[in-house]
Parts: sequence; structure tokens; C-alpha cells
Amino acid sequence: MKPQHLALMLLICAIWGGNFVVTKLAVNHFPPILFTALRFALVAVLMLPWLRWKPGQMRNVVIAAFCMGTLHFALIIVGIAKADDVSVVAVVTQLGVPISTLMAVLLLGERVRWKRSLGIGLAFIGAVVISFDPKVMNYQVAIGLILMAVIIFSLGQITVRRIHDVHTFTMQAWVGILSAPCLLLISLMIEDRHVEQTLSASTWHWGAIIYAAVAVSLIGHGGAYYLLRRYPISIVNPGFTLAPIFGVLAGVFFLNEQLSGRVIIGSAITLLGVLIVAMREGTVADARGTPPEKVALEKGAGE
Repeated sequence: MKPQHLALMLLICAIWGGNFVVTKLAVNHFPPILFTALRFALVAVLMLPWLRWKPGQMRNVVIAAFCMGTLHFALIIVGIAKADDVSVVAVVTQLGVPISTLMAVLLLGERVRWKRSLGIGLAFIGAVVISFDPKVMNYQVAIGLILMAVIIFSLGQITVRRIHDVHTFTMQAWVGILSAPCLLLISLMIEDRHVEQTLSASTWHWGAIIYAAVAVSLIGHGGAYYLLRRYPISIVNPGFTLAPIFGVLAGVFFLNEQLSGRVIIGSAITLLGVLIVAMREGTVADARGTPPEKVALEKGAGE
């Protein structure tokens, strides 16, 4: 990988990792789901030029957008709001890689050999180690919500694999267009103080929404698409496992989080398992000759 592309990868991971802290601080002011609705409203506006109606594909587009946008983010944002440590959340979200692999086995009939099985096992063992930390036991509900979110996101990825001839930015546009009103409706039903919190939001709070929409969705995922179109998945995908490391470091540095030995060991085991799965999936995809555009669509339609 060229130095400038390696620098871009590190920037993407830093943006994604920093998003955990930004989101955690933002939902201390905004109702969590309202914050996410505002984020997707901005994404919808920015992606509007790429919005296209795709005959024969819209059923799967809507299902994927609902799973990877509305449901996924409604659960994950509430999980972040309920968790005391964003560092643990950052690691648990990475279970999406082995979970999506298991979903592919169950729903698409893909085969998993011993290396990926080892990676999946390590990822879940690490999550169990983290879950039994005495401090983490206080927010099991948050971890449960995060796990539900990554399972639903994995179902969305399975649906995306059935979509053809839809540009990644077009998919992003539909995620924003469909998710923003759904999330706003959910927020109005279960949250309160919308007007008060919106009117009292500071420049920093609005900056957090812009960060989530522009930095995370456009620069982060746009940069990921750029790299995936130029390099094999086996090179790019493992690099993205650095994102939770940045998330952990950001939590420690900006939020003064304290990591126990159990959390550190569990995180290391989980990330090792994710890395094994990611590298193995990249090798399989390259061997099958998966088109870069298809890979980009599978990897980035909703975060």
C-alpha cells in the first residue's frame, strides 16, 4: 500500500474510533435516537444527488436500508448512551465481522473452514471475557443492545449481497432518506424534550452531528470505498480492525476511562479473532475474483 493510502487508512480508523467518544458526549445532550435522526437527515441531504430509483432492486434496498440504518443505529445509539465505557462498546461492535460470517453460512450456504472457525471462536471468547468483568456487568443491557445491533446489521449485509447495479453512494442516499423519518418517528414516540434540547444545543453539539454525517459517513466510508477499489480486501480489511483500538484510546484519553486487565485481555482476544476472520474472508474473496465495486457495496452501505 502506498504511503498516502496507508495514511488515509489510519485517518479512517481514527475517525471511526473517535466517533464513539463524539457520540457518547453528544447523547449526553440530545436524546440518542433524535441525534441519529438528525445525522441521517444530513446524510440524506448530502447524498441526494446520488439518489436513484432502481427497478427490480428496491425491495432489497429498502430492507437493507431499514436494517443497516433505522434498526441498527436505533439500537447502537441507545447502547452507547447506556454504556459507561465507550472502549468496551468499540470492541463489542467488531463482533459484526464473525457474526456476518455466521449469517452467510446459515443464509447463503457459504462454507467456513478451520481458520475462520478459529477466528469466530476467539472473537466470541473475548466478548465473554469482557462481559464478566465486574465493571462491565453493570451495563449488560448496553452490550445486549450492541449485539442486537450488529446482528441486524449483518442481516442487512446479507440483503445487500442480493442487490445488483446499485452504486454505494446511491445506497447511502437511500439509507439516509429512509432512516431519518423512521428514526424521528421512533424518537417522538419514546423520547421527550425534543424542542428544548434542539434549541439549547451548542455549536459543539451541532458539530457532533456534522462529524457523524460528514467525517464518519462521507470521509470514512468514502475513503474505505476508495481503498477497496484499489487494493485486495486481504490488504484493506484487516487494517480497519485498528478502528476499535482508536476507540479504546479515545475513551481513555478524552473520557478518562480506566481499563481493567480483564477488559484488555478480552479486547485483545476479540480483535485477534476478528483479524483472523477478516484476513481469511479477504483471501477467499480475492480467490473468487469478487469485483471491487461489489466488495465496496457489501462493506459500506450503512455505518
